[in-house]
Amino acid sequence: MRQFINNTLQGFIIGIANIIPGLSGSTMAIVLGVYEKLINIITKINYPFIKAIVRFDIKFVKNHISLVFLTSILIGIVISFITVAHLLNYLFEHHETYTWSYFFGIIIGSTIYIAKRIATWNRTELFFCIIGLVFALTLLFIEPLAENKNLFYVFFCGIIGIVGMLVPGLSGSYLLVVLGNYKLLLSTTIYHLTNTSLISDDNYMYVKIFITFILGKICGIITFSRLIQWLLKYYKNKTFALLTGFVGGSLIYIWPWKEEVINAKMIYSLTLPTFENSTDIFAIILIFIGIITISLIDYIAKHKNV
Repeated sequence: MRQFINNTLQGFIIGIANIIPGLSGSTMAIVLGVYEKLINIITKINYPFIKAIVRFDIKFVKNHISLVFLTSILIGIVISFITVAHLLNYLFEHHETYTWSYFFGIIIGSTIYIAKRIATWNRTELFFCIIGLVFALTLLFIEPLAENKNLFYVFFCGIIGIVGMLVPGLSGSYLLVVLGNYKLLLSTTIYHLTNTSLISDDNYMYVKIFITFILGKICGIITFSRLIQWLLKYYKNKTFALLTGFVGGSLIYIWPWKEEVINAKMIYSLTLPTFENSTDIFAIILIFIGIITISLIDYIAKHKNV
């Protein structure tokens, strides 16, 4: 039971990261030490697995995909989506600089942690790190598309969104922002599905959108998890070097001191702290607290078998 609760807590943390544009749930999974295990489990969703489900062979399914572990992680993710989404909306609305500062510190700590997983740094690893950094920064110059409720497009968003969840440093939420459907898929749809007072024909539409989005995610998981597993098996150093660049590049998305969007693109008017008031001082403190948070998570994962 204790291990189940610990795994649920891990899923809760991963779920929070998946909700926030600029953060990556898979980055948190690496820090928590469960990323490779999750990828290996996902790749086992294959024909023998489906055949066992059809035969109701619960024992095979349980052992084949570590069902108890996977269930506890998923429960934590679902709980985070239900409980934390509203809290985060409140924090971003009333304490935006402080909230981004804390998450900025978390990303700094995560970048350092992932870089330490590379056995040796040489010119090849540095090259892949720079590629990851450049790719992450390139997303800043992409103009967000308009919201689109077309089910084929929603399915495509599900596939792209899961890529962000599987690849550390690539925020699935941020990619949905670029695709123009972040609010539709992670805010409006969930609001209509969880608010029972909103009974209307629109609810049926949002049910179709939600199911299509989930199907896209499933397709993306089955397709890309095997590629990631292959990269981690044969090119682990290079892969983590690339991911270090991805995660480091995502820092600019969550820079706490930004004012406005220029020309409706994902380029923010970034500023520097002036320290003219206590806000900037507290923001810097929260950045360090974010870094410390990652260190604590790493410590617990190593010493408590979390």
